[in-house]
Formats: sequence, C-alpha cells, structure tokens
Amino acid sequence: MPSAPIQLTSKALVSWLILFEVFTLTASCTTMRPAPAFERERPPRYSNYVPDDENTWKYRDPYWYRERKLKNKPAVDVESTLPQHPAGDTLIESSQGISSTDELDFDLFDDMDSASLVKAINNQLESLYVQDPAETLRFGNTAVSRMELVETLESFLAILHENLPADEFMRRIRNEFRMIKAGDNKKQFLVTGYYTPVMQASRTRTGPYQYPIYKLPEDSAQSLPPGQFKNVAWNDSSQSFSQVVRQLTRKDIDGTQALADKNLEIAWLKDDLDRYFLHIQGSGILQFPDGTMAQALFQGANNYPYNGIGRMMIESGAIEVSQGSMQGIKQYFRDHPEDIPKYLYNNNRYIFFNLSQGNPRGSGGAEVVGGRSIATDKSIYPAGGLAFIRLRKPILDENNDIEKWESFSRFVVDQDTGSAIRGPARADLYFGAGDQAGAKAGRFHERGEVYYLLKKSVQ
Repeated sequence: MPSAPIQLTSKALVSWLILFEVFTLTASCTTMRPAPAFERERPPRYSNYVPDDENTWKYRDPYWYRERKLKNKPAVDVESTLPQHPAGDTLIESSQGISSTDELDFDLFDDMDSASLVKAINNQLESLYVQDPAETLRFGNTAVSRMELVETLESFLAILHENLPADEFMRRIRNEFRMIKAGDNKKQFLVTGYYTPVMQASRTRTGPYQYPIYKLPEDSAQSLPPGQFKNVAWNDSSQSFSQVVRQLTRKDIDGTQALADKNLEIAWLKDDLDRYFLHIQGSGILQFPDGTMAQALFQGANNYPYNGIGRMMIESGAIEVSQGSMQGIKQYFRDHPEDIPKYLYNNNRYIFFNLSQGNPRGSGGAEVVGGRSIATDKSIYPAGGLAFIRLRKPILDENNDIEKWESFSRFVVDQDTGSAIRGPARADLYFGAGDQAGAKAGRFHERGEVYYLLKKSVQ
C-alpha cells in the first residue's frame, strides 16, 4: 500500500526549522575543540603573578617555602632586612627592572677585601675584551653596549688602584657613576645563594664510586636507528645521538641507566645525593684518590625544565617548612635513603658536565669569585655589569651552623645566570667552594637592594 504524502503546514515547518537550529547549535558547542595551549591566556614568562590558590606554585620563587606556610598566607609581607629609603629619594618608576636614583642615603661601604673585587673585575674584563664591543645588550628597560660595560669596569678599577680614603672614594664614585636601582619597584630584590661543592670522585667505577656523572655526546649529523636505548624506546630515526640524549629524563638516565656503557661517563661519585646537588649547583670540584683534582663544569642540559623537590617534600609531610633548605633536604635523605629516587626523579631536568683544570666560570665567560659574583636573568641584565648590594649575611660558628645574621654591603660583578633565576628582582650570590660556602649558600634567602653602576659619560 503506497504511503500517504506528508503535508507540512507553514507553522509545522517553522517548528522543524527551530528544532534543527537548536540541535546544530548544541552539537557545535559540545564538539568544539579547546584552544591549543599556545592560544590560551597565560601569564608572561617573567610575570610576578601569584595564583589565588596557595598550593599553586608554578610561578613562585624557588625558595618560597622559607617565607610562608603552605596554606596560611601572612597578613603582611615578610619584614625587610634593610630600612626603606626615605621619601625624599627621587626614583623613576620602571616595570622593566631598573630605575634611576639621583640621591642615595647610604654609604658605599664594602665588607670584603679589595683584592677579591679587583680579581672579579679583571676576570670579567678578560672575557669582555674578546667579545664584540659594539654589541648592544639589554639593560632593564634600556640598552647598553658591551664597550660601555668595559668603560665602567675600567674606570672603577682605576679608582680602586688609587687606594683613596673612604670618604674620597665614595665622593668619586657618586660623582663619576650613575647608581641605577634594580628590581621592579614593587618589592625588594630577592637574592639566594649558590656555591661550588667539593666531592670525592673516581675516574673509574670502583668500590664505593657507583654513581656516574655524564658528558653530552659530540654533535653529529649521524642519526640513530629506531630501537631500544637501554630500556628507553624511541621511534624517530632522524634524531642524532645528542638529540636523543637531551630527551631523556632523570629517571631514564639514573633510574633505568639509559646512558650506561655509551662512553659518556667522565667520573663516578660515592653518593646519588651528591650527584643531584652537583646538578643543582651546576659545577663542582672533584677530588680523586690519587690526589689530583678537576673541575666538573656545566656543559649542557636536557630539554626539561627545572622542578624543585623541596615543596613536594613539604606537602607530603616528609619535612617541615623550616627544613626546606639544602641542609634540611640532605639530612632527610641521610635518614631516609630509600626515598631518594621517589623525590629526585620528579625533577626531570638533567645536567651534563665536562672536566677542566680551570676554576668555575659564569655564563658570561669569566671565572667567578666567591662573594663577588652574582647571577641574574640574562634576558634583563647583561653579563659584566658592576653592582652594589645591600643585604644580610650569615655568620657561622665553628660547626658551620648559623650563629647570627648581620647587615652588609659590597660591590659585585654580574657574571652568571641560572635556570631558577628569572625576573627583574632575582639574583644568586656566589659564595665560593667547599662546606663553609655551602653552609652559607644553602640557607641564604634574603631580600634587599641591588644597584648597578654605569660611568656617567655612558648614556
């Protein structure tokens, strides 16, 4: 029997059209793909943004736990370690890292010997002399040439060599140099510490020396065939040996021993924890059984960002907030060695080294000097800048425990950088090599003031 034709009135047709539009709109909303990560709104790379959620920590300073609890935000900011400038000072606001100051209410006292400052300046000048003097470098919200940095260091060094009385020295510095305050004018400058550890090591795997430190393979156009890379599979035959190595995580390298027997070991350590903190510091002094020594210098890193383990240990209840220093973390792992892989493998970043007979060098190419070298964000401040810092320093007893803190000021040279040193109000102060330097650096987390100097003829 043939079916009867469907008769649609105009009213029914309108109803069907409305129903179709509602369905189409609903389907399009529920199946729309989310915007890719690079299209989504996010804070700028060097933002001071702090999330509302107190347990969200991605954009915090790496040692945030030393100044606040996990959940209880303090009612007021952490007390300044130095008095604020009186309102009479003339400051030009800047959100890019520096501000000009016409008057200073403090003396330019230096708590260290002049020989160490002369050494730091000469080291940096040697590096600057072999680089393009005309190259323009970013300096906060402005720029300077490398030659202007050289002229500043040379002029300051000439004044140092005159051995002037303190009053005359300060008068010359104020008359001949501009003092430019670093930071973002919203908070004081945060300065942490780093040092060069001294570790017992062997050139071969023997006895207690079971923890290798690695170098990167030489860059080569030769690709590796797909397959098994010591318990780590990869499928891209176009990648070179070096490219593959940089994609391995800490767990791949130290846990599954992906680089074992690849002729990349340069030395062996006694302790996995020593190896980890060698990575954190970026260089170290190795003492071998035959009495010789060598520097393990930073060569490169894999492709993963740095992820500090301190907060994870605090959140899990392993340590208290007050134990979040390097010393506190080390003590926990001495007492609980079984937890070392659990926490260390959560930091995927891995550092590679080469051996040298020279002293540690900063990213600016010059040898660093204990107490006289700082590291800053090199996208904001140039290597070779002369600076004056006002902070507190720890005073140690005979057991390398902190006895008290004292205010200090001194001249330093900006010679280095670091993966955790980001933004206009962050720096790392180099404390030198050895246990005493480590005792100071591991607990150093101070807010104060940093001023860069530029020769007044330098615009």
